[in-house]
Amino acid sequence: MCWSLAAALLGTLLLLLLLRSRRTRLPSEPPLDRGFVPWLGHAVEFGKDAASFLSQMKQKHGDIFTIQVAGKFITILLDPHSYDSVLWESSCQLDFSKYARLLMDRMFDVKLPDYDPTEEKVMLRSALQNKNLPSLTKAMFFNLQTLLLSDPSNLSRQWTDEGLFHLSYSMMLRAGYLTLYGNEEENYNDPSCQNKDRAHSAEVYNEFYKLDQLLMSAARSTLTAGEKKEAANLKGHLWKLLSVKRLNSKANKSLWLESYKLHLEELGVDEDMQPRAMLMQLWATQGNAGPAVFWLLLFLLKHPAAMAAVQGEVEKIIRNRGQTMKQMQGISQEMLDSTPVFDSVLNETLRLTAAPFISREVLADMNLRLADGRKFSLRKEDRLCLFPYLSPQMDSEIYEEPEKFKYDRFLNADKTEKRDFYKGGERLKYYNMPWGAGINTCIGKFHAVNSIKQFVFILLTNFDLELKDPEARIPGYDKGRYGFGMLQPKNDIMIRYKLKD
Repeated sequence: MCWSLAAALLGTLLLLLLLRSRRTRLPSEPPLDRGFVPWLGHAVEFGKDAASFLSQMKQKHGDIFTIQVAGKFITILLDPHSYDSVLWESSCQLDFSKYARLLMDRMFDVKLPDYDPTEEKVMLRSALQNKNLPSLTKAMFFNLQTLLLSDPSNLSRQWTDEGLFHLSYSMMLRAGYLTLYGNEEENYNDPSCQNKDRAHSAEVYNEFYKLDQLLMSAARSTLTAGEKKEAANLKGHLWKLLSVKRLNSKANKSLWLESYKLHLEELGVDEDMQPRAMLMQLWATQGNAGPAVFWLLLFLLKHPAAMAAVQGEVEKIIRNRGQTMKQMQGISQEMLDSTPVFDSVLNETLRLTAAPFISREVLADMNLRLADGRKFSLRKEDRLCLFPYLSPQMDSEIYEEPEKFKYDRFLNADKTEKRDFYKGGERLKYYNMPWGAGINTCIGKFHAVNSIKQFVFILLTNFDLELKDPEARIPGYDKGRYGFGMLQPKNDIMIRYKLKD
């Protein structure tokens, strides 16, 4: 009897799923492409290489269409002129928090009561910006010096071989972790304290990096049984490293950490869940800077004119200061803001390699009006998604040869920032969106940019750096990471570096 009831319930569930997957397009809705496999739809192509798949869909259907992915209907909008209609729509109609909670649980086993990402951003923004930015910038400078200039293993005048991605990701994540989560002891300059920071941050990075290789599959619920076990073990170790007791014992804790801890306590999050949230934030705050530095340095190494322009700009700034980088006790915001060439290089790097989705859940049947006057109906429980990587960032109507790196693409002739880009004869408000936009704008943008600049400044002024194989090709992207921020390479590139004479 129990087996018969279970079979009947399963049959009913399958029937409902099949009926849902057979939905047809109404005249007022965007073009609908369900794919050939019931319920599954385009899940395989979408997960394997979202950029190529959505480019094909755009050629077939235009700049707005709906696809079926594993039972979910997702409307894709690729007209940057119309992005404001999504970015600023009321949360009563289009909601971010539902999808965010889903990913938090799948990737990090995090469940936060009454979680409101917009409220959380408002609460944490001041800890990362304005009057609190200088203290973060200075702490990052000291922590980068601890890792790069105080570690005897880095101070050889003999060439050292290392993977560029490993160097970039490890240094940026470890220094960023120490900056936000605190040091083992208070004195930045004490060799004993520096040794402890190097050892502890390396332990955090090594475990985090292994987990990072599994997170995209976790987000898509495609981990194998073995991978689930490995992920659970890695998370368990990291939760111990980020425990309440461990973090409370830290010195030089940032205001961001104190604010987030208070936020969790106000939400009623217990001490078992807090380390999980801290691990999630480690990924959110530090998971993109290292890959960004990798691509930026690789583009500079492959384009000598760009490297010469950046080095000349950095050397001029330091020369005007009258000190060497080793003598400095920090890099001022004025210095960091005096780099138009570097800013263009960074913007071009992010244009080519930042590929997040901006997603909203449709909470009620609604109409979406586009910039050209077209109006489309959206259904409750569907998902609406922008993919700025395809447009504006890789749009050939906006950028000439968009697949190529051009270090001065975002520079005017007078070395001011170029901001005038057009599509369809109209100036674009959104022409490059690595940091999101609207209420989705990354609240840590200014700290991240300062951190990237400081790392590159310290590296290029203190070390000779070159590709081990000058003919090495720029690696392709790990296409499974489309939609989740910075892309990572399919393989590392070996470099050589040594302390300057």
